[in-house]
Amino acid sequence: MGYFANGFEGEAYQLRYCKRCVHDLNSDCPVLLLHYMHNYDECDKKDSFLHVLIPRSKDGLTNEQCKMFISKL
Repeated sequence: MGYFANGFEGEAYQLRYCKRCVHDLNSDCPVLLLHYMHNYDECDKKDSFLHVLIPRSKDGLTNEQCKMFISKL
């Protein structure tokens, strides 16, 4: 699941993906909101729905592109 260690990391992800996505109409991406709301509860659950939406990189150091991402362009 997408894990953001701090506000800067979350904001950088938003700029890279959410702001360019059709699902982020008013800076209210539902996927990112779910991650912010359930991050600590779900991060250690291997079967968490959050792992599907924003997967971690294979090395576990970064977040991959959201599976719901559709470019506005």
